[in-house]
Amino acid sequence: MSTERANNPRLACPHCGSFARIRKSESMTPIYRKAVLECQNADCGWRGTLALEITQTLSPSLNPNPAIQLPISPRVRKQLLAELAPETS
Repeated sequence: MSTERANNPRLACPHCGSFARIRKSESMTPIYRKAVLECQNADCGWRGTLALEITQTLSPSLNPNPAIQLPISPRVRKQLLAELAPETS
């Protein structure tokens, strides 16, 4: 398996389950993108839209954009707070 394919998520057609390819996509904002999907099964022919949104931070950026305000995931927040809390015996 090539590295390119391993890092490229495969989307399934919601009707027949075949591979659905992204035909085009457009960045609406720095954290939101819209795309057109097309089923590759010629016997199906489904087309639809996909919305892709970045919703949480898992690891803070070392070069943050001040215009982007993404919440830290609850799991990561809990881990960070546990690291900052003084140990009690």
